[in-house]
Amino acid sequence: MMRKILSAVLFLLLMISSSSALEYTDGDVIVVLKSSTEEGRVTASDFAGQFKASVKEFYSSLSETGGDAFMMMHSDEFDAEELSSILRENPNVLAASPNYKVHAAMIPNDSGFSECWGMNEINASSAWNVTTGNSNVYVAVIDSGIDYTNPDLTANVDTAHAFRSVAGDANDGKDDYGHGTHVAGTIGAVGNNSIGIVGVNWNVKMIPVKALDSSGSGTIATVISAMNYVTSLINNGLNIRAVNLSLETYMNIAPNHDNLIRMPLWRAFKVLDDTNKAVIVVAAGNQSETVGQPSSYAHGTMIPGAGYYAYPASFKGLDNLISVSALGRNDDGTIVTAAFSNKGADIGAPGVNILSTWLQSSTANIRSDGVSLRTSQGTSMAAPHVSGTAALIASRFPAATAYQIKQSILIGSQLDANASLSYAASRISTLSARGTEGRSYDDYNPSGTDYDYGTDSGKSSSSSGGGCNEISFGFACIAVLISLARKRMN
Repeated sequence: MMRKILSAVLFLLLMISSSSALEYTDGDVIVVLKSSTEEGRVTASDFAGQFKASVKEFYSSLSETGGDAFMMMHSDEFDAEELSSILRENPNVLAASPNYKVHAAMIPNDSGFSECWGMNEINASSAWNVTTGNSNVYVAVIDSGIDYTNPDLTANVDTAHAFRSVAGDANDGKDDYGHGTHVAGTIGAVGNNSIGIVGVNWNVKMIPVKALDSSGSGTIATVISAMNYVTSLINNGLNIRAVNLSLETYMNIAPNHDNLIRMPLWRAFKVLDDTNKAVIVVAAGNQSETVGQPSSYAHGTMIPGAGYYAYPASFKGLDNLISVSALGRNDDGTIVTAAFSNKGADIGAPGVNILSTWLQSSTANIRSDGVSLRTSQGTSMAAPHVSGTAALIASRFPAATAYQIKQSILIGSQLDANASLSYAASRISTLSARGTEGRSYDDYNPSGTDYDYGTDSGKSSSSSGGGCNEISFGFACIAVLISLARKRMN
């Protein structure tokens, strides 16, 4: 008897952590078709028809920008994993995977500023003497939305460009879960307004891109759809300079060239990355492991066994991606990497006991000034400090490319907003405008020497950015992207 465990991907909001297994959406497969081939010149529907399938959604902006065809196919004839396996054997298919289900890191007069130790730690006060941000700079927050009714966020949230890729009544991107609102507060809670807290940017425009619903649920397709939308905004000239994704995946797939190019999610990241417009900020994860290295042991359902890698933090071939670990303080005040945080990220930022905005509907968290605030910890809370700093640099140096902004941020192992601004001021004209790592991934033909995606060594699982370490929100841990293994007997 042999049990074959199919590939599983777990997406977790990087602030909550628990696990409840969910199956992929049966019959739905995410596909990237090579457009340079004869197959790529047929219509998407004709191609799908060859496999007794139909096109459920076509991601036009990713397709037009990247040159390859991104779509979601549906088949009533094949199971999603079976269809994915068939498609991966087709030489014209670049990537394919089931559509796994998803559940849900100048001194202002703001009353809660004294509680925001992270702002002091990144030297934000000195940076604010140079710039406090600009409303012409946009940050896309791909998350559970943003509660724009929170009075400390309203002025800095752009509801006109809001988007939701999950089912709902209104396409306004409003958060009814909480995670995205907390992230948004660190990036851009309104500064110097005498209430609430202050974000890294006093002035900025944050776009709520809601890829997770009120229960924290979504799919890989909703995340890719969100990235497709952000890409379309950039292509249409909107000045998006940072994209914050507080999402984490664990997969038993080594981050080598041939494996990565077979992942539809990596390919969506690559298209956005190649625009060189926005810095892509992701959390390192919270399983006390190391980015880019296999896990040393099992962590329950989040990492079922040794050998799993943290994604997207372990992604390679992306010039403008920054992975962020969480920093905390010892009793003596010294700054250390948080015990729960994955190590080996590009940079560290405050991620323990971070006070930020919360849902206004949560009356228990509304303070005397009328602002709902809540404290949490995790790499989910660390990442928006970096996204906010990227937007701050872009407001001071509007002509800077995403790669130049990234270079200005990564001048040390710990985030320092003021030092990054100073570095950009003295070096921006001499910094490379574009990175070189991504060029080695422009050849999408797998060598066949290290490709193991979809095999027994290609199992995956994931956590909400803090595993069960992020407990300060009082939520039960929720597994975001789990595929139940289908059992087959030989």
